[in-house]
Amino acid sequence: MVPRKQLGRLSIVTTSWDDGHPLDLRLAELLARYGLAATFYVPRESGRPVMDTSEIRSLSTQFEIGAHTLDHRALDQLDGDAARQQLSGSRGWIEQMTGKPCQALCFPAGKFRPRQLSLVREAGFRSARTVQLLSTGFPRQIEGVAMLSTSVQAFPHSALAYLRNAMKRRSLGNLVRAGALFYRRDWRELALRLLRQTLQRGGVFHLWGHSWEIEEQHQWERLEELLAVIAKNKDKLAIMTNSELATHAI
Repeated sequence: MVPRKQLGRLSIVTTSWDDGHPLDLRLAELLARYGLAATFYVPRESGRPVMDTSEIRSLSTQFEIGAHTLDHRALDQLDGDAARQQLSGSRGWIEQMTGKPCQALCFPAGKFRPRQLSLVREAGFRSARTVQLLSTGFPRQIEGVAMLSTSVQAFPHSALAYLRNAMKRRSLGNLVRAGALFYRRDWRELALRLLRQTLQRGGVFHLWGHSWEIEEQHQWERLEELLAVIAKNKDKLAIMTNSELATHAI
């Protein structure tokens, strides 16, 4: 855990991408083109196509591979034994496949029960990414796990979706931001606003999404425009994977 005052006005950018869809390879090409880091959270199985073993291994040579449970299961629907199997099993599967440590977890659909954080820690994870939006704060240590929030999802959410996200997580700051953005529908413009805030005040800009949604929603052009802006400001930013960000938890 790092004291907040030691972080000063450090400005960090991290990106993460969920579900392990084969279109993640297209995402990886974009990120590599702009010299950006990423954590790809990959389940072994899902209701959608998932990259095969050789594709995941290839991806792991450039980017971090994080766990997304074995079967993309919502942890809040599982008892203790089933949750343990999904957590430890996914970590072991990724480490065996990539030959690299796996210490980052993303909760499928962002769903978990607070008491399950002890299971996350026991499974060997140091960080867990949530789906809290509109945050530029540093991760927080809870039950020995660095909890990572996010800034923007690469998806054209309605303003109501942002309000619901803030209310569900009882975040007054995010609720105020969501209210101020009630008529703002372009996620890229929202991202640029929060990126500027991170550059000016310090903090964490965390972009995330699903490659299959980017395809369905025709968001590739907007995403590349945002990545280009981030790349132009790399001299003012610390570019990190989710696990690297977790070392800056407060």
